[in-house]
Amino acid sequence: MNIEKIEALKALKHYGVHTARSRMVDSPEAAIAFAERRNAPDPRFMPILLRCGDETSDALETEDAIRRAFEYFARSSSTQQMLAQEVIGSGTDITIAGRTDPDDGTLIELRGAKHRAQRMMPLGDAGAEFLATNFQAHHHHGADDKARRMIENLLLRVSAFFEDSGVSEFSLRVRLHENSYTVLDAVMNAPKALHLKERLDPHAHDRKAADYHPAGRE
Repeated sequence: MNIEKIEALKALKHYGVHTARSRMVDSPEAAIAFAERRNAPDPRFMPILLRCGDETSDALETEDAIRRAFEYFARSSSTQQMLAQEVIGSGTDITIAGRTDPDDGTLIELRGAKHRAQRMMPLGDAGAEFLATNFQAHHHHGADDKARRMIENLLLRVSAFFEDSGVSEFSLRVRLHENSYTVLDAVMNAPKALHLKERLDPHAHDRKAADYHPAGRE
């Protein structure tokens, strides 16, 4: 079964993975309310995206722009349900994917523009370090210890989710920023509803998390 995108993003957040603020909306007014962040300490109008199926709008910075984008998607699709998501700044996009292969076992993979590498599950500290170091060898931007620890931390949290949740395969689109990251999109399949273990503390699945603190708001 396909896991709904919002459910998938919430499940990742449960495991301490930083995801883009997102919400399903069924009207232009709901999308505008999401952009206004009415319940936030700083209720400013924030640029958002609307996503419907495989289509994604440009950054929407005004109420009129949101209404036009919503009406366009509503006319071109059979649904009024769309994903509203905060706009995330530029960075390096990577993919983290996992699958269960009948021959190779359970694998987790890190893909960038110039390479891909995979490890068997369970990943562990050594596997996370291998994947992060391999990534940095092909992407010189941000190739320092702090950036490597950030990627290792992300991989360990995602692998903990993969082990615990019952997901059979997944693909995450992740944007790496300076000293941080954000999961923009999540596609998951599972034989049944997700099972999320109660997390005893913020670092229950992740020893390296103690060395990494993401920049910006959570």
